[in-house]
Amino acid sequence: MKKRLKDQFNDLNLDKKVKYLFIAIILIYLLVFYGIYAFIIQESMIEYTLESNMNTLKSIGNNLNAEIESIDNMSQLIMTDKEVVAFLKSDEDDFYVKQEAVRAIYDTMNLFNNVSSVFVFQEDYEYVSSGIGVTHIDVEKLEELLEDVRPRAGGYYLAINGRGAIRRDIEWPVISLIRVVNDLETQRPIGSIMINLSVDLFDNTYRNMTSENKSFGFFGLDGTVLSKQNYHEALDAIEYSGASYAQETIGNEGIVSYQVIDNTPFILKSYEKIHFTQVLTDEAGKILAIVFFVSVLVIGMIGFFITRYITHPIQRLAGAMKSVNTGWLRRVSLPLANDEIGYLKDSYNDMLVELNELISELLEKEKSIQQAELEVLQEQIKPHFLYNTLDTIAYLALTEPAENVYEAVDTLGKFYRKFLSRGSREIPIKDEVEIVKDYLTLQRLRYGDIFEDVYEVDPELENIRVPKLILQPLVENSLYHGVRLKGEKCIIKIQVFEKEDKVHLVIYDTGIGMDQKRIEQIMEGKSQKSFGFKGTIERIQYYFDQKDVVTVTSVVGEYTCVDIKIPKGGNKQDVSSDDY
Repeated sequence: MKKRLKDQFNDLNLDKKVKYLFIAIILIYLLVFYGIYAFIIQESMIEYTLESNMNTLKSIGNNLNAEIESIDNMSQLIMTDKEVVAFLKSDEDDFYVKQEAVRAIYDTMNLFNNVSSVFVFQEDYEYVSSGIGVTHIDVEKLEELLEDVRPRAGGYYLAINGRGAIRRDIEWPVISLIRVVNDLETQRPIGSIMINLSVDLFDNTYRNMTSENKSFGFFGLDGTVLSKQNYHEALDAIEYSGASYAQETIGNEGIVSYQVIDNTPFILKSYEKIHFTQVLTDEAGKILAIVFFVSVLVIGMIGFFITRYITHPIQRLAGAMKSVNTGWLRRVSLPLANDEIGYLKDSYNDMLVELNELISELLEKEKSIQQAELEVLQEQIKPHFLYNTLDTIAYLALTEPAENVYEAVDTLGKFYRKFLSRGSREIPIKDEVEIVKDYLTLQRLRYGDIFEDVYEVDPELENIRVPKLILQPLVENSLYHGVRLKGEKCIIKIQVFEKEDKVHLVIYDTGIGMDQKRIEQIMEGKSQKSFGFKGTIERIQYYFDQKDVVTVTSVVGEYTCVDIKIPKGGNKQDVSSDDY
């Protein structure tokens, strides 16, 4: 049923779709207007509560950091006290020195709140302390703790219960501030200090902020409960996820959130109830009704505007554009306003002009490619090559054994069989190389041992398909214009290898070479002595849809190297081998 209604709606024209759409909008608007109105108010209240809650968490976090900063200042006062420094540098168990250090610690403690005890350790973990609560020091765990404190270069480190290094008579935890004490002169460690703070420290940060609608609690990153004032069970609904801040709504009733306090291992959680009350008086109802009818009127006006100035022009434009289905790319001649729809018509007409030009260019390019192929075929199968080869074979028949004559005739047959390739325009690289081998075998019958052909072909690249006859014309150029004119035995080398995601087909000869001017003439197709060079390059460029496919390097009297670079993935043109 649903699919049928969807299909019926999709089959409607644009004008009817717009009309039905506006009817549906008015009906939906009538049914849910009041609900949307209430929803907007509720969302506003939620957003306000979220923002207020976030600001509250930041404020409490700042208060806690201020308290910790104050304790940090206290630790610096103790560290720099001369009596404490004397104890840390003392090598003997001097009762008097210890007493003076304890007195100095006690005097400083009285200046600060929320400090339950202070321990000052020498490097051998001998210590003095002042305060109450801690009954035992675990030296091994203290040593492990200090391993994490020392890299802070004198900065403080916060841990819950000294991370197991201290034990108390009561279960409620303390917060330990630990730092290494360095000698002011040598800056070398001479001990450490641990200040243990009561959890009243946390209560003070949000004092006078709690109410029946707000609840806060401090926890460790591992879930240890540190402080919960005016506790609400909703605090357990949000867990630490690794993020520094998170908020969740509990239906439409409240918000729970947490924030990791900067530079501490503490998490502050909060719950805040959302206040949402709605009072709709008679006067508000009348205003609501007026807003509704005005909205319906505005929607109707928008619908009329869309129908008149959008849907109808689009329908007319679509009807005019259907002429393309007949196969004629004709421009649309339709009076339209100078707006986006008129711009669409002009762009469509411009596109048709460009398409017609592109089609013409493609037709001309295809003709050029076909002409180039024809020229290559004509160049290779013209009578003088066949006559010369047959004359050579006839001479062999008179002077050589029958086996040699047979091999020559068989090679000629294989050459033309592979050369024609049953009309295919693309063949594997291995077949292209075989054509070159047969060609050079036939030419050796005519010219004797004036050259040696060498083949270095990567077996993994043999089955990549390339346009037929891209190597043979270039090899023929090497033979006729490089090797044959040098007057001494030369090398013609064919290489196929992969480099930098490209397949390289290289024709190298040690013939007479050429200068840069001659190379430029050949690349531009201005030389009449290069058999099909320009046409071959154009065929490769068209087949792989790339311009930079061939590099020619040469040194006069030494060598010439033609490097064809093609993509390993094959041709880029969306054509089959029969359409190419």
